Amino acid sequence: MQPLKLLTMIRKSIFIFALIILTKSLLAQHNDFAILSKDVTNFWEAIDNLKFSRDTSATFQKLVIDRATDEFKIFIKKWNIKASDYTFQIKRYPKFYETLRENTYKLINSQDSIREVVKRFQKLYPNFKQADICIAIGNFNTGGNIEIEGNRNLVYIGLEYHGLDTNTIINELSISTQDYVSRSNFYRTIVHELVHVQQYTHGKKVVKALSGDFLANRILKEGIPDFVSQLIVNHGNNGNYFNYGLKNENNLKIKIKQELWNKGSGDWFGGNVKLFVNHPRDLGYFMGAQIARSYYNVNNLQLMDLTNIIEIKSLKKFIIDSKYFE
Repeated sequence: MQPLKLLTMIRKSIFIFALIILTKSLLAQHNDFAILSKDVTNFWEAIDNLKFSRDTSATFQKLVIDRATDEFKIFIKKWNIKASDYTFQIKRYPKFYETLRENTYKLINSQDSIREVVKRFQKLYPNFKQADICIAIGNFNTGGNIEIEGNRNLVYIGLEYHGLDTNTIINELSISTQDYVSRSNFYRTIVHELVHVQQYTHGKKVVKALSGDFLANRILKEGIPDFVSQLIVNHGNNGNYFNYGLKNENNLKIKIKQELWNKGSGDWFGGNVKLFVNHPRDLGYFMGAQIARSYYNVNNLQLMDLTNIIEIKSLKKFIIDSKYFE
C-alpha cells in the first residue's frame, strides 16, 4: 500500500474515532443530570439532634440552612425559608414528621427509578432539555418549583408535600394542606416540573402563550405538565382534585368554558377554605390536563412526540384543536 494512501486511511480512522467519542460525550451530557438529596439527610440529622439542643431554631439554622447545598440555597432565598419556620412546623405537626421520615429515605435512594422516569420523558419529547433535581424538605413553601440560571436548569421537589405514603399521618395538617397532599406523587411531580423547564426554555412564543392574564393561560400552563406527568407516570396518588374532576367533569366543563377568557384564576386555583365543603382546590390543573389529553387523543399523538403539546404557540388554536368543548 502506498504511504500516501495509508496516511489518508489513518486520518479517516482517527476522524471517525474522534467523531464517535464526541457523539458519545454529547449524548452523555444530554442524559446526565444531578440528583441532589443531601438536604433531606441534613433535615433528619437536625431532627435527631434536637434531643441534645435547647435551641431548636439554632439547630435547624446550623444543620439545615447553613449546610444547605448551593442548589437548595437558591430555593431557601426564593421562598424565604427560615429556621424558626422549621421550629414552628415540627412542634405543630409531630406525628406528621415522625411518619414522613421512612418514605423520604426510600425516595432519595430511588435514583435509578428517577432516571428511568426522566428517560421516558426524553423518549417522548425530542427537544428535551435536562435539569438537575434538588430534593429537600422545606416549610410547606412549595411542593415543586424550577429555576433557570443561564445554561443550568434546576428542579426543586419539597418532600413535605410529595414525600408521603399511606403511613404518613396527615390529620394534624390544615384542611387546605390535607387536600393538597392528597396528590402527593414524587415521580409525577418531577415530570410536572420538568415540563415547566421545557416551557421556559423553548422560546418567547411558548412563554407568551402561557403567561397571559386569562384563566385559559393558567389552566394550560399547569394542566399540560399535569397531563404529561400522568402520561409518563401512570401510578401513585391522583389527588382529590383529579378524582372529583372525573366525577363532575361535565358540569365543570360547562362552567370553565364560560370563564376561559376571564382575567384571573377565579375559583379554579388556590386554597379557599370555603370551597372545600363542595369541591377540592386547584381544579384548574385537572381541567387544563383534560384539554391537553383531548388534544393528544384527537390528534392521534399516541406513540408520537409531545412537541405540539409542550411547545404551544397559540392558546386559542390549541383549545379549538383539542375539540374538548365540542
